[in-house]
Amino acid sequence: MFEAITQTQPEDYQSLEILREAYTKIGRHDDALRTSRKLAEAYFNAGSYTPALQQCEMILTREPNAPEILAMLGEIESRLQASGQAIVDKDKSKQTSGLISSPYTRNDGALVSPSVEGALIDVEAGGKGLGRVTNLHERGDDHLAKFLIVQQLFTEEHVNTALDAVKNANKDLNGQAIAVSMLGELCKENPTQLDAVLSALIDRTKFAYVPLEYYDTDRQIAPMLPENLTLGRLFVPFDLVSRTIMVACCNPFDAAGRDAVQQSVDYTVSWYLARPSAIVKSLQSIYRLESQA
Repeated sequence: MFEAITQTQPEDYQSLEILREAYTKIGRHDDALRTSRKLAEAYFNAGSYTPALQQCEMILTREPNAPEILAMLGEIESRLQASGQAIVDKDKSKQTSGLISSPYTRNDGALVSPSVEGALIDVEAGGKGLGRVTNLHERGDDHLAKFLIVQQLFTEEHVNTALDAVKNANKDLNGQAIAVSMLGELCKENPTQLDAVLSALIDRTKFAYVPLEYYDTDRQIAPMLPENLTLGRLFVPFDLVSRTIMVACCNPFDAAGRDAVQQSVDYTVSWYLARPSAIVKSLQSIYRLESQA
């Protein structure tokens, strides 16, 4: 699956990282080295010079005289040196009483994400970084609605009707009730339209697509997130590779929810787009819920 993803999205360094790790674990070291080259280039193109540097150094342990890697390494080092003083100055300006400020830090020690309106994440005692997320009112449905209208995938009337229905359905979720997806609501009478919508979302967001209905989901991962993020926002953690947790969603515009997920786990989160029906079925299976009508 990740071979297919990286062929169509060669700059997806998260998927490249997972693919390299998988090759290494099954002993395909030549393929792992080839993927490391692609990974170094992807990090470099994204401006992530430190991980690109690490990949180059790892490659040179296997191929000490690789000319293109030596050239990239020299370019990375020069760029890091050029920006080094600016980074030092920035870090100094953030230091207060021996602590470095963060956009997620308040004076009382709680974590607050600037991109989550009204979302307060309290860090539990023990410093594990796992938090309790409350007041996540913004679900990204309005942004999704605007995107669908602008892309002329649905009429404005159709979108607004579905938007109202979804907001009413998700307003007072309780217990183990599963949220209603706006894409599912829009495409329930015309399932074939979903392919065009997913294609447009992938082009816009650069999320990789995961055929969750065929994926052997690891049931032990979902409990790592609170139910208000899985059942309540249709997020499915479906695999864990090294320090990366892979999560499927059906609304990539739910920035508040995605930010809350990242604050709830001490892992790198890699996001994927999946069909709403596949997400619902996965959640029903994971939580052993009866099928929704």
